[in-house]
Amino acid sequence: MPKVVDSYVLERSIGKGQFGEVFKGYNKQTNVDIAVKCVKRELLKGKFTELLENEIKVLRTCNNDNIIKLYDIKKTANNIYLIMEYCNEGDLSQYIKQKKFLLEEEAVDYLLQILNGFKTLVKNKIMHRDFKLANILKHDGNIKIADFGFSKLLNDNQGLATTMLGSPLNMAPEVLNNQEYDSKADIWSIGTCFYELLFGKSPFTATNMVELLKNIQTKQFVINRKVNNITPTAEDLLRKMLVVNPKNRISWEDLFKHEINFYQEEKLKKDLETTLKGGELMMNMSKFYIKNNMVIDHPAEIKKKEDLNNFAMQVAQKGPQNQQQQYVGPLLKKPQEENNLARQDSAKSVQSTQGPVQDIGNEEVTDKETQREKEIKAKKRNANRILHERNIYVFLASVAEEAMNNMTIQNYDVTGFLLVKKLLQLIDFLKTILQDKQNYYQLEFWEQFTQSKDYKDIHTYISKEFDVFKSYFDSIYEKISIQIQQRPKMDEAIKQAINNNFKQNNQQILVKCLQDYSKLLIETLKKTKPQDQNRQQWIHADRVLDCIRLEETFQFDDRLTNQQFNFKQYYENDNLLEMEALQKKVLQKFEKLR
Repeated sequence: MPKVVDSYVLERSIGKGQFGEVFKGYNKQTNVDIAVKCVKRELLKGKFTELLENEIKVLRTCNNDNIIKLYDIKKTANNIYLIMEYCNEGDLSQYIKQKKFLLEEEAVDYLLQILNGFKTLVKNKIMHRDFKLANILKHDGNIKIADFGFSKLLNDNQGLATTMLGSPLNMAPEVLNNQEYDSKADIWSIGTCFYELLFGKSPFTATNMVELLKNIQTKQFVINRKVNNITPTAEDLLRKMLVVNPKNRISWEDLFKHEINFYQEEKLKKDLETTLKGGELMMNMSKFYIKNNMVIDHPAEIKKKEDLNNFAMQVAQKGPQNQQQQYVGPLLKKPQEENNLARQDSAKSVQSTQGPVQDIGNEEVTDKETQREKEIKAKKRNANRILHERNIYVFLASVAEEAMNNMTIQNYDVTGFLLVKKLLQLIDFLKTILQDKQNYYQLEFWEQFTQSKDYKDIHTYISKEFDVFKSYFDSIYEKISIQIQQRPKMDEAIKQAINNNFKQNNQQILVKCLQDYSKLLIETLKKTKPQDQNRQQWIHADRVLDCIRLEETFQFDDRLTNQQFNFKQYYENDNLLEMEALQKKVLQKFEKLR
């Protein structure tokens, strides 16, 4: 029998600390997952009592989408239980070990969520004092700041702290140096975490704290562009956050106003304005949609650009008629900052019960996954599997777009069109199996998954995408059907493949066109010295070759890591290679096909 505390079932132990354990559990009444921090009363003495009280005060005070939530408090004769929000994707320390480093777009997305959480902390005069990747949790693709055990609430007359707390590699130099410090120490810690996300390691390292402080004071951190070619905006922020003297370090006010907070939206805004001003609005909006939705890793990402995507889909399907040709909604849905009324209501709902509440069941909770947890993990893996297939057909769309607009190779728009026809087959197939709830990929707990919100969101999204790409296909066919009449020497089999219904199999013709196109493309590129100005053409050649060996390139194998193919990393790899290495890679792939 599992351990039960009032309405809460403690399924298994997920961590141990000096004051007790953290359990994974769920609420019997709502079936909502929870994390339960169990603190032994006998260990609460002196300073440790103050730290626990501070943690509870912070969690009761803050109501923010990017701060872990405290649902309830239960007190028994021996223990105090903090019933908290459970995060189902671990922490960023684990995540960065898997990924090695993050592309700037993803790292900035996490940073902005972190800054959103700190807006509430700063507003309420709270210092975290132990901010590190291990204390940044992920839940359904979103960030949650956690572990406020070392946090400090500052009153109006108390702006400085002196206690050395935290993790040395993320500690501000003034903390390492035993000086008084204020909340700007958290800015340094955020800067070290942002650096770790971008480059996979701490900005300053050493074998001991004395050496670490010396390195921080005497050495510059390195922006290794061979690892991650970050933008000047990201570099500027790092250089303003990781300043040794806290007086010269960026302030919270300037940090919340820094260009990094807006550059994602500005980029989208410029892309959208260019799209809406250009000719052939329907075609351009389809291109805009492809460019800004290359990879969907998690169902939660569908919601972030939902309004913008719906607008793009409508224009792409219906064309300019009956459209205002302007967009007035949010470019990105943002996590909510603190709402005072919501915070007060939330604080009232955090109960502190003592007396009749008892520990029931087995005190020795195991650390093995329960059947219920296995089902939850399987549902997540199932979502990954379907989104993997979705990302493949959008990859084909991006290659098709480049092929049809490649001005250096004449008359190969046909190859791009056949790729669009192929992707339409893939998306139609995926839409159909989702509509019919067919377990084509032999996934576990499939029936339960089809009842989930994630399944419904993915199915709705892919159905909309089919309509977008079908309109895209129709608009291209209208143009190309006229052009092929002007090419009398075109192979009849290719003409037939163009005119066939998109559901008919044209795989052999497509592969032959891709092979011919890649051969001509590479022969043209070999005549020029590989330089950064023709990098994009070499990358295009690489991806054309990957279209030929599509299944081999994008295999989904989660037996070892439970991770789907990393599409974001795939797109960035060629950008990080030296030109000679990129050329060699492409030529080796090409030789294997001959």
